[in-house]
Amino acid sequence: MRRMNILPETNFQKFTFIFLPFACGYFLSYLYRSTNAVLAPYLSNDLSLNAEQLGLITSAYFLTFGLFQLPLGVLLDKYGARRVQSILFLVAATGAILFSLGNDVWSLVIARGLIGLGVSGALMGAFKAFAVWFPKERLPLLIGLFMSAGGMGAIVASTPLEMALQITDWRGVYLFLGVTTIFIGLLIFLVVPEKKETLNNEETLPILEVLKDIYTSYAFWRIGPLSGIAGGTGLAILGLWAGPWLSDIGNFNKKEIANILFISTIMMTIGTTSLGVITDYLRKFNISPVGVMGGALLVFIIPFTIITFGLIPKAIWPWVVLSITSLAATLAYAGLSQHFPTSYAARASTAINLICFLVAFIAQYAIGFVMQIIEPGKQYGYSIKAYQAGFGLFLGLVIICYIIFVIMSFIERNKNKAYITKDNNV
Repeated sequence: MRRMNILPETNFQKFTFIFLPFACGYFLSYLYRSTNAVLAPYLSNDLSLNAEQLGLITSAYFLTFGLFQLPLGVLLDKYGARRVQSILFLVAATGAILFSLGNDVWSLVIARGLIGLGVSGALMGAFKAFAVWFPKERLPLLIGLFMSAGGMGAIVASTPLEMALQITDWRGVYLFLGVTTIFIGLLIFLVVPEKKETLNNEETLPILEVLKDIYTSYAFWRIGPLSGIAGGTGLAILGLWAGPWLSDIGNFNKKEIANILFISTIMMTIGTTSLGVITDYLRKFNISPVGVMGGALLVFIIPFTIITFGLIPKAIWPWVVLSITSLAATLAYAGLSQHFPTSYAARASTAINLICFLVAFIAQYAIGFVMQIIEPGKQYGYSIKAYQAGFGLFLGLVIICYIIFVIMSFIERNKNKAYITKDNNV
């Protein structure tokens, strides 16, 4: 097959040949991320999996996804988003096909790990391509639309996925996803154009030197832990444990669970766009993206607490609010990038991404591990005590990180006031 040699000039051409292929890739990434919330009971029944095993299988996606964030930035800068992402999608397709054939825990763990590795560049690769091809003033709109594509993937991983399971089984679902991923990888390789870049001195700094600057900065430790742990915990619960909780504690059937997740993901998609609009509006009142993040994650703690303790088991709204507010963690990307040179922006984002997805891996596995300790020998039908122990561990971490965030923000604000006073006196 020959590549298309079209160099897009109009916005319509750029949207068609650059935005849409990467948006399809991000759609698949989010679909893979969210499938097991619906597939959990089918996997448990077919393969006799307990909570710990289910958590390990599902979380393997986040482990490889997170660990690959550091080399990903280097590969994107060196080889370009088109080449890197098309190859990675072939890795994801291999993982999906192997998952459809898996018959034991470790074969499924390896397969999910390959999927996570393969889609690890779906977001950052797209951002890299957008930065190269689109004017800066268009990026906020593009990013909002792009994140909505991910939301559509989460929507498909709810009620539509449950409907698909009436036609085929979980193996058929993953086989179809594998074939689709091959197609999208080829699409990106064949139609996305390339543009050579000239790197400045800051961009050619060794990656370890850049990461040292980021990871040792006060700004990172003020924002990063809260964003990473809250965002990662949200991914872990919504990507897997929401389904079992709604079954065990809410006593909903499979169809009802899929519908609840469907509603939550629709609101999450709407919330993604709304959050960007709200943040942009609040800038007029000198409220920063980090300030919006802090307010939203404070709200995040409320439904998380209600869910953890099973206070309103039949209520849907805590899951909806949890879905929407967990997205606020992504505002840390914009907040942190303001503290570093423009050339650091992508690597600063991947630094937070690394925390977020490693936390998602740890949380998905650890919740199942703790639940298995509380109620050993069970494969399903866990009690509220088991969920309190598993969810409560990460609820506590989020609260601790929030307190640290407030204290460090207070200290930074006082420092800035002191500098302003000093300058005025001079």
